[in-house]
Amino acid sequence: MSTVAERLRALIEDQGPITFARFMEEALYGEGGYYSRSDLPIGVDGDFITGSSYSALFARATARLLRRMDAALGHPASFLEVGYGDGSHLRGLAEFLEPTGERELLGCDRVQRSLPSAIETLESLEEVGTGQLKGVVFSYELFDALPIHRLIGRQGAGVGELWVALQPDGSFAWREDEVSEPALTSLLGSPGEPLEPGQIADLSPLWRPLYGQMTEKLHRGLLVTCDYGFPRRQLLDRRVRSHGSLACYRQQQVHRDPLIDVGEQDLTAHVDFTALMEEGEEQGLKTVALTRQAAWLTSCGIFEGLADADQVERLEAMTLLDPEGMGEEIRVLVQARGLDVAEILDTRYLL
Repeated sequence: MSTVAERLRALIEDQGPITFARFMEEALYGEGGYYSRSDLPIGVDGDFITGSSYSALFARATARLLRRMDAALGHPASFLEVGYGDGSHLRGLAEFLEPTGERELLGCDRVQRSLPSAIETLESLEEVGTGQLKGVVFSYELFDALPIHRLIGRQGAGVGELWVALQPDGSFAWREDEVSEPALTSLLGSPGEPLEPGQIADLSPLWRPLYGQMTEKLHRGLLVTCDYGFPRRQLLDRRVRSHGSLACYRQQQVHRDPLIDVGEQDLTAHVDFTALMEEGEEQGLKTVALTRQAAWLTSCGIFEGLADADQVERLEAMTLLDPEGMGEEIRVLVQARGLDVAEILDTRYLL
């Protein structure tokens, strides 16, 4: 079987340079790609850590949120996690929530992995009807792993794109050329802030469509999106992100060369939360907050029960809430439909 790198080389030799979005799609999701493997390298012994997989305290806080929603909705709240990864969060929910045949626990992922029988796994969001869910639609580091295009500012306020080409020795290399699709420039906003010559913007045309799909499934409840990212103005701030936000993770180390170790490292880029927020609001959702992970977990009641917790759990809580780590760096967008969030969240912490 050919490797991801071999297939990409053959593709470029046959068709010429390809967009980085095409390269990233194959590197992460193609046969033998990073996310296609059965044993995802997530956790303290893997390439990176996510809050929802790091500690059961995250799932416990989500379970408390769902119990509060049960009362507000008048029936057990459903829960759909899109991009569930290794399934740690959903497994925790299945453990902490009282068994009931009325509550739906759903997981949707491009790569199917074994989960407890209490959780229904889906291959596609198309399996969920429009307006079917009353509860929570949730994701954690889903959007930052969607393939991105690398737009670059040119002299005269023009915009080009960085493509992936081949060197004579067969190694991958960047090549600047025209944008692959004129519509990509709309990702900069309307009217968009012009990119400075040489400034790179890592943006995905897939962010809004996927978020829109998730939005339309929600009849009543919350859409909760946890990810690395910023509002658009901050994301495209040339003073701090002139080289874009594309990053690579392997063995708990971060670097900026996505053209090496193809299929063996995680590729990620910060999300434009303005795009997600606008998409949700256009579909009738109300923005509750764009906050930090620490504030979100506190509003869900993570401190309940910690008074009697052992040292391990207390240290895990400190990591989840760390103001110099994921507690600050992971943003959480909370949007609602048909629900008084004051009934289910301690909104003092969301401001």
